[in-house]
Amino acid sequence: MGMYSLTSELSTFKNRSAMKVRVIRTYLVREKKGSSDIKSQKLVLHDPEDTVIHASIPAKIVPKFIHSFVEGKVYGVKNFYVVSNWHTYKTNMHEYMLQFNHETIFKELRSENFPWYMYRLRSFNSLKGNSELNGKELIDISGRVVEVYGPQEKNIGGHNARLIDFVLEDANGEVKICSSYDVTQVLFNLDYPEFINFMDSLRDIGYQTPMKSIASLSSFSFKNTMDESSSKSMELITINEIYDNDKVAARISGIVNPTDWFYSSCRKPGCNEKLEISEGVNKCFKCLKIWEDGILRYKITLRVVDMKGNASFLLWDRECLELIGIIAAELYERSNKTNEPLQQITNLVAKTLLFQITAKKDHTSHHNECNSDMPISLGDDDFLEGFLSDEAESPIAILPPVAVGDATEEPI
Repeated sequence: MGMYSLTSELSTFKNRSAMKVRVIRTYLVREKKGSSDIKSQKLVLHDPEDTVIHASIPAKIVPKFIHSFVEGKVYGVKNFYVVSNWHTYKTNMHEYMLQFNHETIFKELRSENFPWYMYRLRSFNSLKGNSELNGKELIDISGRVVEVYGPQEKNIGGHNARLIDFVLEDANGEVKICSSYDVTQVLFNLDYPEFINFMDSLRDIGYQTPMKSIASLSSFSFKNTMDESSSKSMELITINEIYDNDKVAARISGIVNPTDWFYSSCRKPGCNEKLEISEGVNKCFKCLKIWEDGILRYKITLRVVDMKGNASFLLWDRECLELIGIIAAELYERSNKTNEPLQQITNLVAKTLLFQITAKKDHTSHHNECNSDMPISLGDDDFLEGFLSDEAESPIAILPPVAVGDATEEPI
């Protein structure tokens, strides 16, 4: 290596060493969650021998480096301290780490002949039941997302945080990810060799992801809506059979009225009744309260189709919030209160979802809506491919039962 030292050659007695490294990861650590004050900047680096080492930049000199290091690029770094790896949760298990100081200098270098070791991937089998696994080491894994739980609001350290957890799967099993806040990074569908090789490995063995779901509750919750459905095989039914069952897989073919996607509801906790204008005021005829204004909530009527028929499904606020990602009031403000169809609403069209439905008894009188002889724009083979392919074009969601209440709408 000439003028550059390898990680294996580092010593705490040398502070004039120089290294040629590729940046695997760079991130800022805040003083506390939600704070704009920076505590430090961290780097994860690897040398030409694929040895990974951690580097720390103290807050006082972060401005010198904050925009200088780019993940994936190669740099020459000189004049740093070699100190003990004192972190509790470690990006690598090396004995030492680097600590930058006021004399540290760096320069971006050519990377054509420098090896690429951005990931240290571990198989799920190597993690499960491994008594020798160090629980303090932060490791890299790759997999296909097969189950996602709805975001949960949690208070952590006195600050509100939005948490979401999901399940990854490879050819050997499943694993659930828990983040380490600032350091954890989740990457999707990048055009890197590691991603391509993983997908090719699944195709080589003829592996297909079984149908999973997006659940309405997180595993952080006491009870999970997926407990029952994930414990046994999921049986698909057609729209024609929905009156004898409560789960149906279907594709959204359209929005019945894309400009009529919300209503103003009562502000009383637990009462989501639509407010009506009565004698010039907004009145809830369920709890008999009068409000100056209500809470905007989603109410979207979908046209859905499957291989055998079609129907109208009514989605309420909770389900729409999970699919669209923002509350109705915020979407209304972003739209500048326009009466034109919104992209966030029309984007629901063509999604293939697994619906869990609640049907009122009087809906059976409209059973003729589910006409098995009605032609579908997609052929049955194409439609099946959308459900069963391991390259499905959209996520498959399971929605919790909705309380239809006093709604007089016909959709289920």
